[in-house]
Amino acid sequence: MIKSRQSADWDIALNKDEKRSLISFITLYTISSLLLMSIIAILYYNKELEGQKKTCQKDLQESVMAVEMGLMQAKMNGKKYIFCPLDYILPVALFDANKTVIASNQKFPLHNYEEGLHMEKAYVHLVKKLKEPIQNIYYISAEDASMQTSIDNLKYLIFATIFISSIFIAFIGYLLSKLLLKPVKEKIAHIDHFIKDSAHEINTPVTALLMSVSALKKKGLSEEKLLRHITISSKQISDIYNSLSHIAFSDIQQRNEIVKFDLKTEVQKSITFYAEIAQAKQITIQNELNPCYIEMDRESASKLVNNLLSNAVKYSHHGKIVTVTLKDHKLTIEDRGIGISKKDQEEILKRYKRGTDAVGGFGIGLDIVNEICKEYDLTLTIQSQLNQGSTFQLDFSKIKA
Repeated sequence: MIKSRQSADWDIALNKDEKRSLISFITLYTISSLLLMSIIAILYYNKELEGQKKTCQKDLQESVMAVEMGLMQAKMNGKKYIFCPLDYILPVALFDANKTVIASNQKFPLHNYEEGLHMEKAYVHLVKKLKEPIQNIYYISAEDASMQTSIDNLKYLIFATIFISSIFIAFIGYLLSKLLLKPVKEKIAHIDHFIKDSAHEINTPVTALLMSVSALKKKGLSEEKLLRHITISSKQISDIYNSLSHIAFSDIQQRNEIVKFDLKTEVQKSITFYAEIAQAKQITIQNELNPCYIEMDRESASKLVNNLLSNAVKYSHHGKIVTVTLKDHKLTIEDRGIGISKKDQEEILKRYKRGTDAVGGFGIGLDIVNEICKEYDLTLTIQSQLNQGSTFQLDFSKIKA
């Protein structure tokens, strides 16, 4: 049973963080491999190009020498030189002193009659000027029109090899990353199952406890102080459940129905919920709330307000004031607590980042806020100074109804 569960965990889709890590690994692995392959390909290309040039030059020289030897032999035998293209490796051409063609089977015309090798884009010519003309022949030219084709074929071969290799390398990188992630993912899966099971187990008693306290208050049973302690503890456990629930089910949660509502109602609910926790720290929650109609899902709005207000109460000093203002589609929550340094303000929105270890919590409250802000394109502004307090402001203007 355990084995099948692990297999199922491995077969499920990767979450966004795992996908990001996987893509980063494959990209880095592929680019570095392609960079190494490109260096090897360049060295190979240069070596092959040099080899082809030498081969081409050798064939050209042999063709010119064959013509020159034929001319010399005809002169020694007192016979007229007979031009026979089949006797030469490459096409050749013969010219008189006026550079007029006497015989030729070359495809391209000769433009440069200086002795030596002349490379053009589509062909190569080797010109030899005879020291003494033979049978009115002053210049011998040999032509190779296949070198550029060979170079192009070499380039195509290298590019095709790199392209196919890049696909193969990326595939190998994907398999390697999956193999590397597998043991880590199995460990995370065990923890994930534990958190999900814990979240389910906590939810039932928390709900029952809050309902029981509410019933006791209505009936006027038990001591008020004891009931307040139970209520505070219940709400703190409820906060823990919400955090665990977000961690456990964030990969499968879907956005709820978007509706039009007054954000003031959700803020009032949150203030009422945290009033007793604030009272235990002798913290006063002051508020100035104006109607603010927006369009989003209520659960996300509730999480935004609850997490910001919970942090304000949690990190405020005893006996201080937390101010909540809702005006012009902007929600501002100001506390007079430990504050956040400039350096930590850049990191505070990341998951598991906490303002201080002296206060409990999972460090995911602002991460939840940040995720919802990204989802709805809301603007979150943070102003804070150490030991003076923090001000968080949410701008709902883009989703106002």
